[in-house]
Amino acid sequence: MRNFIAGAVAAVVVLAVITFGYLGSGLLQVGADSKPPAWQTGLMYSGVHASVRREAPEMQNPLPATDETTIAGGKLYVNDCIGCHGTPGGSPSKFGTAFYPEAPQFPFIGTQYSEAQLFWIATHGIRRTGMVPQGYSDTDSWRLTAFIARAKSLSPGVLQAISAPSK
Repeated sequence: MRNFIAGAVAAVVVLAVITFGYLGSGLLQVGADSKPPAWQTGLMYSGVHASVRREAPEMQNPLPATDETTIAGGKLYVNDCIGCHGTPGGSPSKFGTAFYPEAPQFPFIGTQYSEAQLFWIATHGIRRTGMVPQGYSDTDSWRLTAFIARAKSLSPGVLQAISAPSK
């Protein structure tokens, strides 16, 4: 047992020395115009998703799942989100895909987050990604999350309604 513990401690020390040596040597590519390696991207996404799952309270969207709620959220999205997350019925955002990690293009890939998790992200943002807290009321945040949850499969009527100028 003593040898096992000594081996485990030695492994942790060696891993720490390698990690700090790698980071301290400047080998980590930080240029925004260079594509990060797959292992780095995987670690980043895993860490962000795990943190959001842990932080976001489990709750249901209190607003009805109607076209009206989706349209109201879609109007918020069109006003504030398309610059990074892509245009519904249009094209992905070149600006948003230049980020690391890339801003998810919701109208094209959907989302793997629950509405409660999207609500948490809209409320708190995600550090070092460009996603800032949005400052919406809770009602507007729920409207926005209802839209994002459905953004990949919008009906033509909803697409037309969110594209129409506000009265």
